[in-house]
Amino acid sequence: MPNRSLDTFLFEAGRRKLLDWGARHNIIHGTARGLLYLHEDSLIKIIHRDLKASNILLDAGLTPKISDFGLARLFSGDKTSSITSQVVGTLGYMAPEYAVLGHLSVKLDVYSFGVLVLEIVSGRRSTDLLKSMEHEEEESITLLSYVWANWSRGTLLEILDPTLDGQAAEREALKCIHVALLCVQANPADRPTMLGILVMLQGEISDFPVPSKPAFTFSESEMMMSSGGLGSHRELAISVNEMSHSEFQPRQ
Repeated sequence: MPNRSLDTFLFEAGRRKLLDWGARHNIIHGTARGLLYLHEDSLIKIIHRDLKASNILLDAGLTPKISDFGLARLFSGDKTSSITSQVVGTLGYMAPEYAVLGHLSVKLDVYSFGVLVLEIVSGRRSTDLLKSMEHEEEESITLLSYVWANWSRGTLLEILDPTLDGQAAEREALKCIHVALLCVQANPADRPTMLGILVMLQGEISDFPVPSKPAFTFSESEMMMSSGGLGSHRELAISVNEMSHSEFQPRQ
């Protein structure tokens, strides 16, 4: 694709300003239509499993194309979900029921789409740590936590990418954020289908359900407590080549 992938625009300060609100809005709509085809209109139901900014390719007119189906899962007949022992994908885009339990359904792609929409609107990665003044002390929080904090305060427009510089129509921006929050609900049953998402993007925000607190909303201190609650104060060893990491202890 002549414009490579969405992440090369969205997460590079020098190029992000080239994505005006009209282009971002079209990317959100185009990606939603692509997922609807995979989930409902394809002869075999397809779950992408790794929807993210780097897997959205952009043609010369910035029209989005969903790419990289290496992790895609096919469902034939009436089957709509499964349990897998091999959880693969990208951290920050995985739905909780998949990351923790291996439960796989179209609602995984819906969750990833919600995260992607928040990245498109804010110009920030889902894994970025942002500063919040919600408490007495300034604290770093994730993108989902940052959006939820602004939702709770009624200041959602503060999450908009500053490079948009007033280009975003307030009504459309709030609609996209509201839809994204519904997509990242902790309970898969509370997330809309891709058809429902497209209907909402064309509808009135007053008709939308009210979202509850999204999954995976953590502050920096909560993440540190979680990692420290594993029974050890040692730094966790991470294998760089995705193979198991063994720790050898001498006999006493």
